[in-house]
Amino acid sequence: MSNSLINQEKNKKLNVAILSLPENDFRFPIIGTLIITKSIKENFKDVNIKLIDNTFDNVILEIEKFKPDVIGFSVFTQSYLKAIDFAKKIRQKNLKIKIIVGGPHITTLPESLDPIFDFGVMGEGQETIIKLINSIKIKKGFEKIKGIVYFKNNKLIINKREEELSNIDSLFPLDYNFLNKKYFKTKFIPEVYDFGIACGTMTSIGCPYNCRFCSIRACWKKIRFRNLDSVVKEIKDLHINYNVKHIDFFDDLFSVNKERLKKLHNKLKEEGLLGKITFSCQARADTIDEEMCKILKNLNVKTLIFGFESGSDRILKYIKKDSNLSIEHNKNAVILCKKYKLNVYGCLILGIPGEKIEDLKKTIKFIDFCKKNKVARLWVQILIPLPATEMWEIAKQKGEVNYNLICDVYQKETPLMLDSDVPIKEFIKYYNLAKKKCRFFVYKTFIKTIRNNPFSIIYFSKESLFYLKRFLTFLKQ
Repeated sequence: MSNSLINQEKNKKLNVAILSLPENDFRFPIIGTLIITKSIKENFKDVNIKLIDNTFDNVILEIEKFKPDVIGFSVFTQSYLKAIDFAKKIRQKNLKIKIIVGGPHITTLPESLDPIFDFGVMGEGQETIIKLINSIKIKKGFEKIKGIVYFKNNKLIINKREEELSNIDSLFPLDYNFLNKKYFKTKFIPEVYDFGIACGTMTSIGCPYNCRFCSIRACWKKIRFRNLDSVVKEIKDLHINYNVKHIDFFDDLFSVNKERLKKLHNKLKEEGLLGKITFSCQARADTIDEEMCKILKNLNVKTLIFGFESGSDRILKYIKKDSNLSIEHNKNAVILCKKYKLNVYGCLILGIPGEKIEDLKKTIKFIDFCKKNKVARLWVQILIPLPATEMWEIAKQKGEVNYNLICDVYQKETPLMLDSDVPIKEFIKYYNLAKKKCRFFVYKTFIKTIRNNPFSIIYFSKESLFYLKRFLTFLKQ
């Protein structure tokens, strides 16, 4: 190769594409991809960075247009096999492209890295990706990079993980300019039964609890909070520059600290933002009391999302790994939220180890309680064992899981964790009954929206293909 060609190769900008692959029916941006994209932009002047989002983009087509040298994306265990298939399609079109996979699955089960991927990134990837891109550019130094897993001479190498950031403020505010502009168009916001521009962000990362089925603690060892001035600055930016009227806080547990939420209220009030934006957030039933409801109400929170998990006291205590929890906490949270006109969303899980027929019946009764007490939305999932959780270890001992496990929250014919005392036909009967009862909450959302705003029929008609797709998915499930 001539010296001029060598110099051209050296001076050529690297094209890096960060992909968001999930079918994002709710049209909220994926925070992790924005964090990684921002990190690359801030650390490289000789890299072209593009965020390609499956929510609105044809990912394959956009990749062909952009011609990236490197692509990276995050994946959950439930969709890992799909990610492998996707990588194979990319590899068929470009053998030289470097494919990086990160996210909860590789973080919790790095030994499952498929050879179709060049690298896996474990844990928080914003520091690791910078070092990895640098090494890709010079084609060496991978053994020194913390937080990656890769193959060398057909041998899997798992490097030591990078330390978690003690201060997460450097990750924010997010750069929303990377997003497709369609994210900031008026859309249906079911949490408020209305229409407007909505977005999502986080005020904290991690969760202080350690439920037996949840892999959050394996991904993030402890809960870390953002500086509230940074949070308010981002809210203000979204409201003024993007006309956002509703924000979904993606914190794993927003209701964890009353004093912090009081300070957030005061700062929003100081900035003249209080009451101009509605919020939704995730909560835990035993954090809900009169004072917390008043705080959330004053913040203009409209919807709280709970992991109710079960209608059985015994199963709830087991799966949450907390003997102090009870169904009364769940019921009390529903009643208090109703009193303060806070919408309640909730998730239930079936197919839990030790769950008997009588426990399934109690969960059905809890759904009836939620309907009677005007819960806004309720849905049912089947327990799946996620790597690095107690459920995974139980499934391993039973010989039910391996590196190629396909996890499906709606896999009712073969629920992996179903108690041996429960016949599969009986389980399917109660699962189908629970799903049928939960359809009421979906219909209720649309009916209430149309009643509040008759013109919403025009919107749903314009968006008919999108909602038809969601409805068909709903029926399939």
